[in-house]
Amino acid sequence: MKICQLLLSQGDGGLEKHVRELSVQLAESNHTVAVVADKNFLSTLPAGIERHPIPARLSRRNPLLRLSIRRTLQRINADIIHAQANKAAFVLSRMASSLPAVTVGTVHNIKRDIHSFNQLDHIITVSHGLAERFNQDKTSVIYNGITSPAVASRDLHSEFALMPDSPVLLAVGRLVPAKGFDILLEAVNGLKINLLLIGDGPDMPRLQNQASRLSAETRVCLTGHRVDAASLMASADAVLISSRREGFSYVLSEALLSGCRVLSTDVPVANEVLPVDLITPIESAYLFRERLVSLLAAPSRWSSLMMQAHEAAQRGMTLTAMGQQTLATYHRLVSA
Repeated sequence: MKICQLLLSQGDGGLEKHVRELSVQLAESNHTVAVVADKNFLSTLPAGIERHPIPARLSRRNPLLRLSIRRTLQRINADIIHAQANKAAFVLSRMASSLPAVTVGTVHNIKRDIHSFNQLDHIITVSHGLAERFNQDKTSVIYNGITSPAVASRDLHSEFALMPDSPVLLAVGRLVPAKGFDILLEAVNGLKINLLLIGDGPDMPRLQNQASRLSAETRVCLTGHRVDAASLMASADAVLISSRREGFSYVLSEALLSGCRVLSTDVPVANEVLPVDLITPIESAYLFRERLVSLLAAPSRWSSLMMQAHEAAQRGMTLTAMGQQTLATYHRLVSA
């Protein structure tokens, strides 16, 4: 097959990481892969992947952007055109009927307007929760994959000057309201624990102020952005996810593939792979705290509750699994 990935974002975050890694997986399976995207993103791709620059900075409604993409797609003449996220799906949907290729769009986050995706031949969502709004006959769920972390154990108590007789818990993510770190700090206040809050973002000053007012029994360290978050997870006693909303949580994948214990609010994909005993209601600091206290008192039970989730992650959250499932979907669509 000749496969085209269409990406119209200009950042360097999770979406771009996903497209880069998926393109590499597809190319390694001996298929021809072309990527249509901003030139800065294309420069990050390895050799062996076709690169087709377009002016992604332009608005999705800009006729120059649409003309550039249409001409590029006609020149590529792919079997599959895969639009990644909302802007790409919007543009592709406006020209899909005039292209001979099968069109696919991936939904990465919660969207209010899903009309563009419904105009494509097939929809991929990164969680079952996101799939609920679409026609199940033309929707597949494929979890984002990551490389399984291979990390050595670290002494986090010494490294971060933590209280030596208290467990080390981790929370990781961009410091924004959606991640619910304010709720997490409220939930752990007064507990004899160490909490490493890893990430950066606009809520940093507010969270630092909240952390400074917690009980002396609770040691909270806001570390800022860390490139070694997966290594820290593997050495912690547990990873806590307090999100108000999620499309797909890479933090959960890293935690599961690192063999960590996890406690999460009721968000995808945690509520699809973790047992109900490890899921708490969104926005409830009281219930999150109550469940955490219970689990910390019985760490062996917490570990037992994690076993099936760890196995599920090995089956469905690796780069290999993501690539294989995506290719299987392409093959099914092309041969239909």
